[in-house]
Amino acid sequence: MISNLLNNKFELHYHFDNEDKTHSMDAFTRNKCEHEILQIIDEITRELDINVKVETEAYGVGGLTEIWTFLSSDNGQLTIILSLLTLALSRIPLRKTKLEKKDLQLSIEERKLNMELLKKELDSKGIPENKVDIENLVLIISNNYKIIKHKSNFYKQLYKYPKVKKLSAIKLNENNEKIDEPAFVERKDFDKFILETDNLDTLPDENATIEIISPVLKKGQFKWKGIYNKLGVVIDFSMKDKEFKDDVVEDGIPFKNGTFIDCILEIQRKIDDLGNVFNSNYSVLTVLRQHDEIASFETPQGKKIRKQKEADKMQLKLFNNDNK
Repeated sequence: MISNLLNNKFELHYHFDNEDKTHSMDAFTRNKCEHEILQIIDEITRELDINVKVETEAYGVGGLTEIWTFLSSDNGQLTIILSLLTLALSRIPLRKTKLEKKDLQLSIEERKLNMELLKKELDSKGIPENKVDIENLVLIISNNYKIIKHKSNFYKQLYKYPKVKKLSAIKLNENNEKIDEPAFVERKDFDKFILETDNLDTLPDENATIEIISPVLKKGQFKWKGIYNKLGVVIDFSMKDKEFKDDVVEDGIPFKNGTFIDCILEIQRKIDDLGNVFNSNYSVLTVLRQHDEIASFETPQGKKIRKQKEADKMQLKLFNNDNK
């Protein structure tokens, strides 16, 4: 241990049944849980943009107890990290966890600003650990995809392992003395941390342009292939504009090299086990226009949408003039 660094500790206790006198835990389950905790710690320190050394100590008895030592030259940083980790693992969601846009409103920049303000407050005022603004910390951990996903993975492992009856987390000082009271999570609440689905809210793009590589010229649930302009990548997509699809199949709308469609594109997104967001599926809901280097034509459905937008814009303009 490096002597010139401050250190505080985090104790995680897996509680077994009172009649279970053993102090052992399935190695695969424990290692997977440890992996998820390390990922949460890594994400917290990444968002704080600080460097903290983490060490583990020998396991304690009474169920199974793990002690993690955090070392840093900044006591404020230690306070935030330990508070965030305790909250991440013990703050029970009010309802089943979902990755919904309305629940994850803070951008990465806003989260960083929130953390920077919190760090400055701790550093400048020397606020003790028990006075940290809990709600600020909750905002940070509840609006981070990766923390939410790794927390879900952690509790999913425990949910499948009936030997663990409850979990407790507590902050300790360097002498293993309690800084505050332990936070408990009962087995009945484990599943509240587990994500119902890895799907995120769909992302609409009402001004998408796709260069067609492979159109589908026959009936069936086949996917088209094209280059999505905003990403510059080849995508497979479903054509859900029935009018355009029927026109292609029945009327033989021509496609050639350099044919583009302007469209309303729906992008389905998911989150993987590492907490990374990726686009899982693409669907063209409405084709607005088809064009190439020679010709361009607006679809009937595109014309309808354009006129509706123009009417809405005119109505808004008249409304604003009436209120001047």
